[in-house]
Amino acid sequence: MRKKLIRLTLLFVSLIVILINGAAIYAGMSLVANKTLFVVHMARLYAKAPDQNLAMPVQGVMKSQIADTWHVPREGDRLHEGQDIFAKRGTPVLSATDGYVVRIGENQLGGQTVSVLGAGGRIYYYAHLDSYAPNIATGDHATTQTVLGYVGNTGNAAGGPTHLHFGVYAREGALNPLPLLSDRPEEEKSTTNTPKIERGKKSR
Repeated sequence: MRKKLIRLTLLFVSLIVILINGAAIYAGMSLVANKTLFVVHMARLYAKAPDQNLAMPVQGVMKSQIADTWHVPREGDRLHEGQDIFAKRGTPVLSATDGYVVRIGENQLGGQTVSVLGAGGRIYYYAHLDSYAPNIATGDHATTQTVLGYVGNTGNAAGGPTHLHFGVYAREGALNPLPLLSDRPEEEKSTTNTPKIERGKKSR
């Protein structure tokens, strides 16, 4: 009888604990499920062939307006590992490919940055952002219509012309994004006044 009473008491206490902490327990389970699902998505992306065509990541800019800045010398004996796409401050920056946001953060060179993992395990790097898109979060699914942030000149671009530094990183290292870029269909139908910046124009 005493053992039965102890069991009932423990069961009763357990039920109370579950009821009181139900939201936290559910949130924890959801977090574990979301992380598991995220890992599954990552594995599927790695198994796919890398994208051979990327959508222009800056709204209103055509490929013909981009001056090739790949491997232009930079301070500290660096070579520029990406393309600078110039536009007015606050111009929307969109994902160039389908994928998942794997990092949102700030660093000394890139300022405010977003990194998206795409097919084949390639990382697409968007830097010098003036600000991030509202509610963007690590783990978000991104499509070519997803706004990631807005053109700026943060990081080591401070004081220079506003632009997006767009980088593509494969397992073997950085790739020149320019040959992969394609004009967005909606931009081909409209005209734009975004000037082409000459190769000699100083940017970072």
